[in-house]
Amino acid sequence: MYDIDGKSALITGGTRGIGLGIARAVLARGGKVVLNGRENTADADALVEEYGAGRVAIELADVSVPEQAADLVGRAASRFNRIDMLVHAAGGPAPGTALDLSTESWMQAFAIHVHAVFHLFRQAHPFLAKQGGAVLLVSSVAGLRGCPGTVAYQTVKGALLPMARALAFDHAHEDIRVNVIAPGIIRTRFHDAMTDTAKAHNLQNRIPLRREGTIEDVATAALELMCNPFITGELMTVDGGMSMRITG
Repeated sequence: MYDIDGKSALITGGTRGIGLGIARAVLARGGKVVLNGRENTADADALVEEYGAGRVAIELADVSVPEQAADLVGRAASRFNRIDMLVHAAGGPAPGTALDLSTESWMQAFAIHVHAVFHLFRQAHPFLAKQGGAVLLVSSVAGLRGCPGTVAYQTVKGALLPMARALAFDHAHEDIRVNVIAPGIIRTRFHDAMTDTAKAHNLQNRIPLRREGTIEDVATAALELMCNPFITGELMTVDGGMSMRITG
């Protein structure tokens, strides 16, 4: 098992939701984290209060902007003098079909979900390559199966798997492992707009385990992908069995 005690993780989208949950898991194993988001949150501040500034730092930046992504990596490295793990959990919904989605929304979806990985990895590579490291990209089951009215979101989330495999192949000789996690319906603010009818349909017809996932469900799986030294270029779904269904 990859020992993360004392090692540092940069987590984009880390000030809330799944990113914050992964940060908690890293901290519980003795690691240090730099939380990134476009804005701070009370939950992120609470994590700093809980673990102290010697274990947790907050660095705000919009990683969809290449210059800000590059600058973020430099600031994160200076916080704890290293980056051993890079987690890209930043992103958000991009609803719309190809006929009603704006060009700006289409381009922005790629900027935050896909292009950011390119810029973050290039800047973090010297640190990850020093003693080997782990990269985790947070995708979605929407990138694996059909989902109506989300052409941009499905496309960018689906693009993360071949991107991860390319990075994994190219940098395996440096002991840099790159994996993807694909959550299903996880109870975060991402699903706040879901109606009670839609929730009931999900539980009765779409999710075999008959419950929504939790942030902790994703975080424990994420930690395995980050810490297992013999897993790279792989995808793990965390969706209660939803994506294995043929109908429903």
